[in-house]
Amino acid sequence: HCEPGTLTARADREKVQQILLNLLSNAVKFTERGGRVQVHSRGDGDRVRIAVRDTGIGIEAEKLDSIFEPFVQVGRALNRPSEGTGLGLAISRDLARGMGGDLTVQSELGVGSTLTLELPRAEGDA
Repeated sequence: HCEPGTLTARADREKVQQILLNLLSNAVKFTERGGRVQVHSRGDGDRVRIAVRDTGIGIEAEKLDSIFEPFVQVGRALNRPSEGTGLGLAISRDLARGMGGDLTVQSELGVGSTLTLELPRAEGDA
């Protein structure tokens, strides 16, 4: 779902692709068959926001602050081993911040998660 018109962010294309690939991979990994993964983009003043929303397992409220820490894998369960090292979100947030943006999360256990990449809007893009 995209806002009508063109949104242009001031960012490094390869870094944005790396972040979005990580967010989409996580959303798919933690969403059961029949669930949904959606991408939404919109302009918000001088910012561009790209949200990856899923209907997956969600994250416990007390663990939300830790998901951007290196090597943290809050979705790992004994019956569902998770691939990866737990570095993807930490690296993604660092990349976003290095481009003048941020990466944030909203989640509810058993309902799903939304991770939002916020980047500076390119000048002249209104």
